[in-house]
Amino acid sequence: MRRELAIYAAFLTFSVTCLAQSRDASTQSRDGRRLDALMMETEELKRVVADQARRIAELEKEVKALQTPPVSVSPIPAPTPAWLSPVNWSRIKKNMSDADVVEILGPPATVQSAVDTRTLLYTSDSHSTTTLNGSVTLTDDRVTMMTPPNF
Repeated sequence: MRRELAIYAAFLTFSVTCLAQSRDASTQSRDGRRLDALMMETEELKRVVADQARRIAELEKEVKALQTPPVSVSPIPAPTPAWLSPVNWSRIKKNMSDADVVEILGPPATVQSAVDTRTLLYTSDSHSTTTLNGSVTLTDDRVTMMTPPNF
């Protein structure tokens, strides 16, 4: 758009110059007034082109600012595992099923199995700053013993 307006302004200037040179002396007075009017119009077009170029530059700057990525947002921390709550450990009772324990404490980090006994081990992961450990022992899929973490 800017380029087209600049070309148009240059074409008008060139046309006015050519027109002025092609007229004979007898029509100089009348043509002089027309030439002055055309020159004024050309100057006005140049001002409009300059104003449009400034406005386009401002708009491009605003669009670029809107396209920049937002400030980095820190990731949402993972929720605290249910087994890290002392209240949840107090809900574990003898003779509860394996499914009931997992529903309350969440899935264990590891499971150790023997003939008819399974132990659900709850431990902190390698990224944790604490070293809490707890376990629930089940015999025939029923809670027989529980060792909560030392909170």
